[in-house]
Amino acid sequence: MKTVQVLIVDDEPLAREVIKTHLQKISNWNVVKTCINAEEAYEALLNNTIDVLFLDIQMPVITGVEFLQSLQNPPLVIFTTAYSKYALKGFELNAIDYLLKPISFGRFSQAIDKANKKLTTISGDPKTENASNYFFVKQDGKLIKIKFSEIVYIKAEQEYSFIFTKKEKLLVSMHLKMLEKIIPKNQFTRIHRSYIVPQESISTIYGNTIQIGENIQLPIGSTYKENLLQKLNIKK
Repeated sequence: MKTVQVLIVDDEPLAREVIKTHLQKISNWNVVKTCINAEEAYEALLNNTIDVLFLDIQMPVITGVEFLQSLQNPPLVIFTTAYSKYALKGFELNAIDYLLKPISFGRFSQAIDKANKKLTTISGDPKTENASNYFFVKQDGKLIKIKFSEIVYIKAEQEYSFIFTKKEKLLVSMHLKMLEKIIPKNQFTRIHRSYIVPQESISTIYGNTIQIGENIQLPIGSTYKENLLQKLNIKK
């Protein structure tokens, strides 16, 4: 049986430890990482293959619900919380289960059984993309929500990236490759090793250059041009 890779996201140390302890009793389930907030969880999801996410709803800055809604391709989710009033919202987001703290091992086992059945059903099938229209980035110690529709283009800056939106220019501590995994592939295209653009913003293509709006001109890398033309349904 395939090992189930798990990510735990909870700002409470005791809650994280309880879930880890319960999982030690479950065969073929492995805790890849534990995170205390959404920022750490974003990075963990980008750098690891995660099958199941144990996600606390009540977290500072970004709630578990907001975090899940921002993911384009989320793993299976089991919500954890101390408040039963959030149960309905959890199931509205297609969570596998909803565990109320303190979590007994018996109730925990029921959630594991549900997840195992779901994993068996979807084994080998691509996950359905979440229909979220935003994501969060860190800047100056804060997490800032960025709507995909507001992005003009993204530019690499060594290990960082500039995100140019319709309102501002943000320098974020994320490599372009990481951003490329977050943004929806049906809306954005990498046109150069240093640039990602929203397809609908491209107004003109001439030679190895694209134009966005009236004044922005960006280069097209030779290795990216064919993919760009295919996405735009342009025949050579």
